[in-house]
Amino acid sequence: MKIYVLCDLEGTAGVVDFQTQTYADSKYNEQAKTLATLELNALVDGALEGGATEVIVLDGHGSGGIDIAQVHPEAQVLYGRPLPKGGGLDRSYAALFLYGHHAMNNVPTGVLCHSWSSRTIANCWLNGELIGEIGVNVALAGYFGVPTVFISGDRAAVEEGRRYVPDIEGVIVKEGLSRTSALTLAPAKARALIREGARRAMSQIGKIRPYTVPPPYDFRTQYLAAQSADDKARKPDVERVDLHTVKVSGEDFLEVISRR
Repeated sequence: MKIYVLCDLEGTAGVVDFQTQTYADSKYNEQAKTLATLELNALVDGALEGGATEVIVLDGHGSGGIDIAQVHPEAQVLYGRPLPKGGGLDRSYAALFLYGHHAMNNVPTGVLCHSWSSRTIANCWLNGELIGEIGVNVALAGYFGVPTVFISGDRAAVEEGRRYVPDIEGVIVKEGLSRTSALTLAPAKARALIREGARRAMSQIGKIRPYTVPPPYDFRTQYLAAQSADDKARKPDVERVDLHTVKVSGEDFLEVISRR
């Protein structure tokens, strides 16, 4: 029962602001990372109680979203960059857990909602459908035959996860009021709920089927600035769609996502 935990920072209880909490140089970034790490550790406890025998963790926050010094002693961390395509996820895993996630960009009450970059990307589409990090991660797990059984974050993030996996175990740690405000649970309460949710999610392994998207694939990224699209379009395998938008396409999901 080997599980893969993909972590992000924005879906942590008490974390609601880019400028003061989630950017690497922000005043309370270290505190936010500590809060995230404690929630992650609660998830690991719950997963182990539910039958996990090995827990592999990837910190998916761009500038780093966990404190390695505080990580649960029974977890192993995929650390540093570059990583293999797919972040080391493969068919050996029993399930994917999405910890601390956020909704795609432009969700009105999505706390810290964005699609990969809060500073440069406006929208992304896969085969004509708006998609964010949650959808891509769920589909990437499905590419390897791995089901996604758990998600935590704000309500918008959990609801986004349920679009792809209706029976996913979802733990809501805050209710978005705007992009940078929320009614949040106390961190200790959030940790207790995450621990219980992770334990329950383990019982869903074998019941929830992997989510897959059939080929071919057309992934489009709309940038806020035309210069960003210019820079991306210089790559030989990237096609310019319009002033702000580029696309990558192909028959293999992992290859397309790796080039997006």
